[in-house]
Amino acid sequence: MISRDSKIDWLESPRIVTTALSILPGLLAIASTLIFMSGELSDEQLGQVLLLLAGSISIGVFITWIVAGARLQPLVQSRSHRDQVLRAFEVFTQRLEAGDLRAKVELPAQLMSERSTFGTLAGAFNRLMPRLDSTIADISSIANNVSAKVDGILAATNEQIGTATEQDTSVMETSSTVQEVRATVTETAERAAAVADMAQTSVNVSKAGQQAVSDAIDGMNLIRRRVESIADNILVLSEHTQQIGEIIATVSALADQSKLLALNASVEAARAGEEGKGFAVVAMEVRNLAEQSREATNQVRDILSEIQQATNSAVMVTEEGTKGVDAGVELVNRAGESIRDLASTIEEAAYAAVQIAASTRQQTVGVDQLSMAMQNIRQATAHATTSTMTVERSARELMSMSRSLNNLLDRYRVHRDEAE
Repeated sequence: MISRDSKIDWLESPRIVTTALSILPGLLAIASTLIFMSGELSDEQLGQVLLLLAGSISIGVFITWIVAGARLQPLVQSRSHRDQVLRAFEVFTQRLEAGDLRAKVELPAQLMSERSTFGTLAGAFNRLMPRLDSTIADISSIANNVSAKVDGILAATNEQIGTATEQDTSVMETSSTVQEVRATVTETAERAAAVADMAQTSVNVSKAGQQAVSDAIDGMNLIRRRVESIADNILVLSEHTQQIGEIIATVSALADQSKLLALNASVEAARAGEEGKGFAVVAMEVRNLAEQSREATNQVRDILSEIQQATNSAVMVTEEGTKGVDAGVELVNRAGESIRDLASTIEEAAYAAVQIAASTRQQTVGVDQLSMAMQNIRQATAHATTSTMTVERSARELMSMSRSLNNLLDRYRVHRDEAE
C-alpha cells in the first residue's frame, strides 16, 4: 500500500493536472470547429475528429485520475519508480501543453515491459499520440484546402455578383427599350386601326360611287332611248310634212286651174251679154276663191318649209344628242371602271390595314409577354444575387472559421512539420 506521505506527494504535483487540463480547451475548440465544418469532411475524417475529441478527453481524465487518485492502488513498488513515472508524465503533459503532439510517455524499460497499470497507460498514450498527430496534420491540410476552396468560391461569387449586377442593368435597359417598343407598337396599332376605319369608309364611299355610276349609266341610256324616240318622231313628222307639201302643191295646182277656168268663164260671160252677167259674177267669185286658195297654199307652203327646216335641224340636233349621249355613256363607263378599280384597290388596302391592325395587336401581346418575361428575369436575377450574397457571407464565415482553425492548429507541432 502507498503511505499517507506518498499520497500527499502525489497530490502535491498539481502541475501535471493543470497541464493536462490546459490542453483540453484547444483540442475541444478544434474538434467543435471541425464538427461545425463537418459538411467539408468525409466520414473517415469526421471519425478522426471524434477520435481526437475522445482522446483529448481521455488524456485529461486519465492523467487527472492518476495524479488525484485518492483510491490509487500500489501501482509502483518504490519511490524512485514513482518519481520516474511522475517525471515522465510531467514531461509528457508539458510537451502537450506546448502543442507538441510528437510527445511520448517515456517510462523506464522495466515499467514498460511489466504489465503494470502505468506501463499499459503509457503504451496506450504512445499509441494514441501518433494518431492524434496524423489527425491534426490531416485537419491542417483540410483547413488549407477549405481556405483555398473558399477563396475560389469568394472569387466566383464576386464575379457572379458583378455579372448579376451587369445583367440587372442590361435587363433594366432592355425593359426600358421594351416599354418604348410597346408604346410604339401601341401607337402603330391605333394608327392602323384608324387607317382600317378610314379604308372601310373609303370602301363604302367607293361602293356608293359605283352605284352612282351605275345609276348615271342607266340615266344616260334612258336619255339615249328618249332622244332616239324623239328623233324617230321627228322623222315621222318630216315625212308627214312632205306629204302635206305634196297635198298643198296639189291644192295650189287646183287653185291655178280654178283661176284659169274662172277667167275663161268670165270671157264667155262677156260674150253672152246680158244673159252671161250672172255667170260672170260666179266666175269672179270662183276666181277670188282660187286666188285666196293660192295665197293660203303659199302661206302653208312657207310654214311647211319652216317646219321642214326646223325638223331637219331637230333631226341633226337629235343625232348630235345621240352621239353626245353615246360619248357620255362611254365616259361614264370609263369612270365606272376606274371607280371599280379604285374600289378594288381600296378594299385591298382596307384588308391590309385590318391585317396590320391585327398584327400590331398580336405584337402588343408579344411585347407584353416579353415585358413580363424581362420582369421575371429581373426578379430571378435579384433572387440569384441575394442567394449569391448569402453564399458569399457563408463563404466568408467559413473562411473566418478556417483561419481560426489554422490559428488553433498552428499551436501544435506534428511530424509533418519536421518533414517540411
